[in-house]
Amino acid sequence: ETNGAKVQFVYRYFPLQSLHPNAMSAARSAEAAGKQNKFWEMHDLLFERQTEWSGEKNVRDVFTRYVGELGLNVGNFIADFENSSATDRVNRDYQSGVNAGVEGTPTFFLNGAKIDNPRSYDEFQRLIDAVVAKKS
Repeated sequence: ETNGAKVQFVYRYFPLQSLHPNAMSAARSAEAAGKQNKFWEMHDLLFERQTEWSGEKNVRDVFTRYVGELGLNVGNFIADFENSSATDRVNRDYQSGVNAGVEGTPTFFLNGAKIDNPRSYDEFQRLIDAVVAKKS
């Protein structure tokens, strides 16, 4: 909101499956919810409740419960969750991150250059302002 048209925010999946065995399923879940225009709502639930689903054996049941909370069509969600296009999208994002030198999350890029993660909103804003000033 502060930066208006100066900044385009692009979210990419980077599931760290070695640390989080259900990370791929979580990413597929967000992708499936996005098909019903609820990506960010599912994204937020997944992060807020990570301890609830991270060790689950049948994580799809947990995510399906979230779908109900969000008022989504459960049948469509399951079909989209299980569709290979969700996995393909997540894998493409992951590979692009590997190719760009991403090692963990979150990772930020400004104008295509990887930056050290800012420690505060103000620090991030200063970095953005510096990039915008260079373009002017």
